[in-house]
Parts: sequence; structure tokens; C-alpha cells
Amino acid sequence: MQSPISRRSFLKTVGAASVPWLLAEAAGAAPSTGAREIIDTHQHLWDLGQLKLPWLSGAPEILRRNYLPSDYAEATGGFPIRAVYMEVAVAEADLNAEAAIVREACAKPGSQTFAAILGGRPEAAGFLDYVNAHMDAGFLKGIRRVLHTDETPKGACLGADFVRGVRALGARGLSFDLCMRAGELADADKLAAECPETTLVLDHCGNGDAKAFMKTPPSAPAHDAAEWQRSIERLSKRSNVFCKISGVVESLPGGWAVENLAPIVNHCLDAFGPDRVVFGGNWPVCLIGGTLAQWVRALSEIVASRPEADRAKLWSENAKRIYRLTKGL
Repeated sequence: MQSPISRRSFLKTVGAASVPWLLAEAAGAAPSTGAREIIDTHQHLWDLGQLKLPWLSGAPEILRRNYLPSDYAEATGGFPIRAVYMEVAVAEADLNAEAAIVREACAKPGSQTFAAILGGRPEAAGFLDYVNAHMDAGFLKGIRRVLHTDETPKGACLGADFVRGVRALGARGLSFDLCMRAGELADADKLAAECPETTLVLDHCGNGDAKAFMKTPPSAPAHDAAEWQRSIERLSKRSNVFCKISGVVESLPGGWAVENLAPIVNHCLDAFGPDRVVFGGNWPVCLIGGTLAQWVRALSEIVASRPEADRAKLWSENAKRIYRLTKGL
């Protein structure tokens, strides 16, 4: 197994000056958030000897290797953390294999992973049979279908079969995670209206691009800042939609400071309010922009002035409620 990126390598890549606490972390300082517990609602794991991930062929080199529970344990050293596994867009033929692997991981004594969002195709004819087959084990909390791929064009989530599948998840007490292009958040709003009884969780702050809020961005942003803000505000008015505070550092792979991330995080926190936000690490994909520890520290700094009760909701309490988590740390 290839090991994940080292702190020294990452420092060399982005430069310590770009992230204020990098030197302290490299020296071995334990990360601190002030949180009594953290539930990471967006943990990825994969063993390329067991599962096929077609998208990895076009992904940054750092992701084209194995990322196992032992690697996650190392990445989260010092945090009081447990995790909800997030599906990794395996080849369709591997969906049941992924579910079996994750089910075993969740059942293993001492595992940091204790629940899962599995991959699924709500529009597929056999979707409900697939969901029903994995519900009895108790680890399944929801389904995700990545919507920002070439095979899922704009509006794909609004097809009659797709909507029917998402509604069926709500009837079973399961959620659906939305992972889509920032420019297509209007589709999320329409889906939320069509599926009022299903909890929808918007991944990665609606894929907001931190570059859109920089005076001199290193490259062209993926969207207009004001348009994204309006889309988030509109979507936040749907009471069945929750926002995952994740996926922000990845938009600045060349280095960042906390003030670069704050506009996206704060807008989502303010729009959705303290009761409808959850923390997500997005490890190891976060390594495109920084280590998990760096992201946690940055978020801790951004929310430091918010009430303690609101911070506890963000770090763990909302996740317990939204994903119906009963196991403690």
C-alpha cells in the first residue's frame, strides 16, 4: 500500500507561509478544536485491489492510491472523532461489494467508521431492491449519487424515476446527499420541492469556489460569487435541506489562508442556521488543498466567535440527529 502524503511533502508543495499553522503541525503539535467530539460526515476510504473507481484515472496523482482505515486513523490523530463513510463513486458493478466492505468496517470493534452513505442510482429499476438489501444491518443512513459527472447532465436529478427514488428514501427514513455543480443548485431546489419528506444534505457547501471571493484569485473561479450566494440562500429556505461544511480547501490547491475560506463557510452557516449544518472532512480528497488537520483547524478558527452550543451542533450534534446516529465516541 502506498502511504498518504507526508506533512513534509505537503509543506514543500504549498509553502508554510500560505497556511499559518503548518509549521506547528509539522513539528507535531496536536490539533485542537475545543470540540468534545467530532463526527466527520464525509469520510472516504478505498482499496483499489477490491474496488474500481473509474474517476480516479483523471484525478490528481495524490488520490491514485489506497486510503484505508489505518490511514484515516493517522490523519485524525489527536481528534476525538468518529466518521460516517461516504460512497466513492465506484463502478456500478461494484456497488454491492462496496456496501459489504463498509458494513464490515462499521461492525468492527474500535472502528472509527460507524455509519455510511452508500452509492446508488435512484433512477435505476433495481434501486429499491438494492436499498432494501442493506437496510437491516443498521449502518445505512442514506444514499448519494454524484451529479457533477458527464453521465449526469444538468437536470438529471429531476427525471421522474430519479425523483421517485429519492422520495422512496425518505419513506424509509434515509437521506440523499446532493453533490452537484455550483451552477446547478437550482436543480437541488426543485428536487427539494418535489421530495419534501426526504432529508437532502448538500455536500461541500454547494461546491462553492473560494477563488470567487478573492480580489486576485490564482485562476478563474468556477462560478460568480453573488450567483452562488443567491443559490445558497434560496436553497436554505427548504426546511428539508441541510448543508455540509466541507470541500472548501480543495478549491485552492496552491495554498490558502483562513480568510480565503471564511466567506463560503460563513455564508452557508448564516443561511442555513446553526441547526442545519454538519461538518465534513472529505478526506482524502481534501489533500488536494490541505490535510484534514489543517481543514479542521481552519474551520475552528472561522467559527471561534460563534456560540459554543452552535459549534457543538456543527461538529457533532446535528449529525447525530440528521443521520440518526446512536453510537457514541
